[in-house]
Amino acid sequence: MQNLQETLLAGLLTFLWLVNIPIAVLAVLRFITNRNVFITSDLRRIRNDPKIIFQITTRSATKTPVVKRGIRSIIESCRNVEYEKFKISVITDDPSDNSDLDEFGCEVVVVPKSFKTSAIKKGRALQYALLHRRSHEENKKQIWIYHMDDESFVTTQTILSLLKFIRDGKGVASEGPIFYPLKFENANILTALAESIRPFTCYDCVSQMTNKVVIKTPPLHMHGSNLLVRSDVEDSIGWNFGPTLAEDQLFGYLVYEKYGSNSMGWHGGILLEQPPLNIKDHFMQRRRWVLGSLQNVDKFSVVHRAKLSYKLMTYFLGFAAGLLSTILSIYVNLPIVLSFFTFDGGGTGNSIASGDIVNSLMDNLNLAFQQFYSNSALHNWTTAGPIEFATGLLLLFSSLIWLFSYQLGLFQNLRFSQISISKKILFHFQTLLLCPIIGLVETFPAFYSIIEYTFRNNRNEGTPVYDFYVIEK
Repeated sequence: MQNLQETLLAGLLTFLWLVNIPIAVLAVLRFITNRNVFITSDLRRIRNDPKIIFQITTRSATKTPVVKRGIRSIIESCRNVEYEKFKISVITDDPSDNSDLDEFGCEVVVVPKSFKTSAIKKGRALQYALLHRRSHEENKKQIWIYHMDDESFVTTQTILSLLKFIRDGKGVASEGPIFYPLKFENANILTALAESIRPFTCYDCVSQMTNKVVIKTPPLHMHGSNLLVRSDVEDSIGWNFGPTLAEDQLFGYLVYEKYGSNSMGWHGGILLEQPPLNIKDHFMQRRRWVLGSLQNVDKFSVVHRAKLSYKLMTYFLGFAAGLLSTILSIYVNLPIVLSFFTFDGGGTGNSIASGDIVNSLMDNLNLAFQQFYSNSALHNWTTAGPIEFATGLLLLFSSLIWLFSYQLGLFQNLRFSQISISKKILFHFQTLLLCPIIGLVETFPAFYSIIEYTFRNNRNEGTPVYDFYVIEK
């Protein structure tokens, strides 16, 4: 009976990990295909400048000091490349921002409490900003909107990349990579390292935005920051999407549907941001993404819905696979580890000779190694048939890609930080060691949110309206 249970558990785990194989293969292909265009290089300053409005959407710049850091980054980066045809617009709920940001000379647009629209939270603020620009006749082809979050930080490379994309005229909306070096050492170690997965998965964003995918559909997701949109296009789409927590995803879908498959692009300008500073913020951020996708899925076409559902399913099953693997690993290896620390002194009374201790430890080490090998994948492969061997290779491939994704993503995040080389190396070792835990931290919000969404929908209380948690900056 025990052997049957172990066989069934191993089969379940194998299935769960195999579900992720297409994602792993696709991730490798996207990385190989897009690695040279992921970050735009060979940039030159050509002076045929369009107007860009750098829009920072925040609840309060006064209470969120990192907003000022972002404003300074815009001013300094534009000055470095001698670009002057820009405006900074801060969209806020806090009237005190008018006086607090006075030193920067930027536009402060306060969303009044009386403003009514079907959108909620950030979507509501974005809709008000759009109407504000409309009243000032700024929603036209010659003006572009560059969306930023509270903590967003631009560089000279960002500015030159935006200007190049607009100059090339290859789309009406575009995005670039986001890295997370800011406040890296201030964040919880698990949440900081968990952000490593995001730059790697964003190689797929290039294909999503440029429509270089096998089954042509709108992007499965879009960043709400590092988003460059022509203002008349944003005006035609709007942000009145109802009570969704993922307004940026729905915005990208509607732009694609209205303006066609070639309407989007990849500007390749980097944007620096920061990881969630604690576990709760990390959980609530991921929860919002998943719930927002679930809220939007009924608004999509059948094919797009299927692609998004598969992505969410792998996210959900990733936690189940990781948790079961961890339990099984502890079940198999803990007795082996404990056996290493138990030994028979072999002497009389309470006296144990040092030679006996050494011999006992060596015997236990040899026994532990034999037990570990007999339970290892290497031993199983050498005795497996062709199907089992091929399955093992697929699982090994998936695991190696998973480890590689964290290492490459961490490298991308840390390359733009001021952290010393020795600390960067230490972070890479920590990521390798903590990967199983980080994987659980990363996938649990999806697991929880899908169950939460299903449970609340089944209570027949109408369309659930979820809270919009604001993470600490």
